[in-house]
Amino acid sequence: MAKASKYTSKTPDENGVIHWSEEENKIWSELVTRQLACIEGKACDEYMDGLKKINLPHDRIPQLSELNEVLLATTGWQVAPVPALIDFDEFFRLLANKQFPVATFIRSRDEFDYLQEPDIFHEIFGHCAMLTNPDFAEFTHKYGQLGYAAQKKDRVYLARMYWFTVEFGLVKEGDKLKIYGGGILSSPAENNYSLEGDLAVRERFDLQKVLRTPFCLDIMETKYFVINDFAVLFSISQEK
Repeated sequence: MAKASKYTSKTPDENGVIHWSEEENKIWSELVTRQLACIEGKACDEYMDGLKKINLPHDRIPQLSELNEVLLATTGWQVAPVPALIDFDEFFRLLANKQFPVATFIRSRDEFDYLQEPDIFHEIFGHCAMLTNPDFAEFTHKYGQLGYAAQKKDRVYLARMYWFTVEFGLVKEGDKLKIYGGGILSSPAENNYSLEGDLAVRERFDLQKVLRTPFCLDIMETKYFVINDFAVLFSISQEK
């Protein structure tokens, strides 16, 4: 069972439209404006290319149909509206079917700077641009298939792989480190810390080491894993 959330996701109407309030759209606008400034020069090229493709509105929360039109055309993915929190079975099932879960609520001003559970800003701004990249999209698809078929006792290891790639992954771009993980891209504090923090350890991606490394949800990461390029993730997706 998914744990309880104080947030309630909005339900799309019969036309698939979610009706956001003026305040909710304003929160989105402020979050997007702030984060675009934070990631300048720090997000990887693949993310920035994807951001251009999905063409997020700055003045309002996008409708999921707008994202689906782009994702379907590029990598065959879609986004799917879900409650504020879902269980692992549903999470893996959606990914296995090329559907990225998006909780259809946005954070309150009380949690403007940090929200432990993923809201629509985190899911869309943090993740959807990368889903236009074929290697990343295939990795996420195969990850979902693997997770859906896995026994529950093995899912702790899969959670670590997701955490240190999709959420908190770094990539080498020439002689620089860049960000591709959505948990970093959607957080101003983590954005700076992941690349510049003195206490953070950044090391070459090694799958076995990743699977053995625990993580915490409510503190800054102490370790980040760095891939050389996205072919690394694609090659993992092709392993039997």
